[in-house]
Parts: sequence; structure tokens; C-alpha cells
Amino acid sequence: MGLWQRISTVGVRPDEPTGERRRVVITNQSAVIGTVSCGSFALAYAVAGARFIAPFCANVVAVALLLCALGLSKRGCRLAAKLFVLVPVNVVVVVASMLLGGRVGFLYYFFLFAAVPFLVFGGHERLARWSATMLSVVCLVFVQLFAPADARIAGVTPMIAHTIDLASAIAVLATVVFIVNLFTTDTENAEARLAEEHARSERLLLNVLPAAISARLKEDEEIADRFSEVTVLFSDIVGFTELSQRFAPDELVKMLNRIFSAFDDLAAELELEKIKTIGDCYMVAAGLPNARADHAEAMAKMALAMRDALARINREGGYRLQIRTGLHTGAVVAGVIGKRKFIYDMWGDTVNTASRMESSGVPGEIQITRDLQERLKDAFVIEPRGTISVKGKGEMETFFLKGAKTPEGR
Repeated sequence: MGLWQRISTVGVRPDEPTGERRRVVITNQSAVIGTVSCGSFALAYAVAGARFIAPFCANVVAVALLLCALGLSKRGCRLAAKLFVLVPVNVVVVVASMLLGGRVGFLYYFFLFAAVPFLVFGGHERLARWSATMLSVVCLVFVQLFAPADARIAGVTPMIAHTIDLASAIAVLATVVFIVNLFTTDTENAEARLAEEHARSERLLLNVLPAAISARLKEDEEIADRFSEVTVLFSDIVGFTELSQRFAPDELVKMLNRIFSAFDDLAAELELEKIKTIGDCYMVAAGLPNARADHAEAMAKMALAMRDALARINREGGYRLQIRTGLHTGAVVAGVIGKRKFIYDMWGDTVNTASRMESSGVPGEIQITRDLQERLKDAFVIEPRGTISVKGKGEMETFFLKGAKTPEGR
């Protein structure tokens, strides 16, 4: 960080809001600009001779007060720092105008000083803002009414007067351009950061909710929909409780992340909607929030691909993991619940039945219901398991999904 940057950010806290940070920076930089300007005039008055001792002293005092403003910023005395910037510069211009004449160049400064309070004072400092602005207005009126005319200035040649006018005008113009550039640059940076944060928030929101649901939620719409044809998949890792006792916590999380990330990639590839993970259980659905005719086939491909992905992870990581998977198809109700950490979730008998297909399933197998078997039998290899007792459902005829049929097998 350069010297200019270090001076500009004196007293700025790391967690500073953008607006307040900008006001502190402008205050500090105004103090530096004022110090350089007043110091330059003090040097010029010193060279010019003893008859300029009064404006010389006024500028030296102004330099001291402007440097104090930086110290006040560093100590967090921000209101005082702003006043130590604005009051001395107004006074020193009045002194110079009274001694050298109310020339145009000096008057320019008051327009600048009247605008700066709107940049350095926040909305909670309205009284100080308007007071500082009115100070500049009063000083301008005073100089106009009481400063001597140019013709009455003793010992100042037209060339010197013209030089002072030109130097003052250039100094004011350069300061205005500098401050406006600072303000617009800081604003553009803030807008860029805001856009980046907005994009990040959008990405995070889309990781939690489907895009269509997210758009509706932004309109304060209550999300509650009924879907007549949806296929739901539940899958969990067999013996996960025992596995969690054998693995270190970080290794366990790393393994789960690797598995579920692979499942996430498959869901995205097949345009399915991941609903949630519950511990070692993975839940995904096809046919919502946008209906699709091939929801059953797409979910069957997902189940088979998940099994293949786990087999690959086992080979690469040296694991011996198995998943138990259950699928069912039917109607569901879906919506967004909660005010904090909300999720897009589903309810209904279809969801419960898919969950039961998983919990009553066999490790390494994909268990499906009769309804789903009827939809998939032409395109997939399916083996009957028989009738089993399913908790909460009674006796049910179930099947194992083994794979996709090859063209020769049709």
C-alpha cells in the first residue's frame, strides 16, 4: 500500500460500510490537499516579503489545523476532523481576500468549500453539513461586501494579481476534478462489489432453490404447488453409523462431500432437482418444478448412474461403500417453508413411499414400486423381488432396477 493510500485510509476500520469509508477517505484527502495548497501559499507569501505576514501566518495556522484533522481521523474523532478541514480553509481565504482583495480566484474557493460538506458529512450529520455549507456562503458574502477592490490593493502589481487569480482558479478546478474522480471511482468500485455480491448471492440462492422458484420467491409469492407426475429417489449409504465411528471427522466429511458432489453433477447433467441431503441420505426428484414427460426414465438413469459413480469412488478411494436406493412415482405437493435456511421441499404419499422403498431395500440394489415398474419395463431391465412388508404401507410388490436394455435385448 502506497503512502497516499495509507494517508487516505487513516482511521478507516476494516468492517467500514462503503459510504462511511468514502466520507473518511475524502476527509483525509481534503486535509492533505488543503495542507499542500495552504503550505504553497504560505511559502509564496514568505518569499513575497514582510507585507504578507498576515496571510502567511493564517496559512501556517491552517496547515497545522489540517494536519490535526488527520490525527483526529486516526483517533476516530470524525466530526471534529471534518470541522478541522472545513473551518480553517474558509477562514484563510477570508483573510487573504481582506488583505489582497476580493478577487475572482479567491471566490472560487467558497463554491468548492460549500460543496465539500455534502461529500464528507453523512445523513446523520445534517446539522453539521448545512452549518459548514452556510459558513462558506457567509464567508463569500462577507468578502463580496467588505473586501477591498483590486484597485485599492497596495503593493500588488497587475501581473501578481493575475497570477494569484489564475493559480486560485486552477487549484479549485484541479481539486474539484480530483474529488469528483475519487467519488466516482469509489462509487464504481462499490457498484462493482455490489454486483459481485449480488451475483454470489444469486448463485448461492440457486444452490438452495430452483431458478423458477427463486424468481417467484423474489416477488413475495407463496410457493405451494401440486404436481400430478413426479418421480422421487431416496438413497443412503449402508452402515453409515458404523463408518462414522471408523473415520476421522474430516475424512468422513471429505468422503461424503466427494460422493454427494458426484451425485450433484449427475443431477445437473440429467436436469433433475436435488431436494436435500439428510445426514447420509440423498433425495432428488424429477418432474418439478418444471413438468417433464420422461421423469421416470430420467430418474432411473440417475439411480443407475449413482451406483456407477459410487463404484468409481470406491476404486479411486479404496472404499467398500454401498448405497441402498428407492424410487416411486406419483403426485406430490412442493413448496418453500421456513424464514431462515429455507428449502424447497416435497410432501405426500409418493415421497413417503419412495423413502420406504429405500429403507426396506437391499444394499447395492435399486428398489422400485409396481407403478414405476409399469412405466420403465420397456426400456429397462427389471427383476421382481416379490411381496414384502413395508412399514406404514403393508404388503407391497416391489422390483429391482438392474440396468438399461440394450438394443439387442429389446
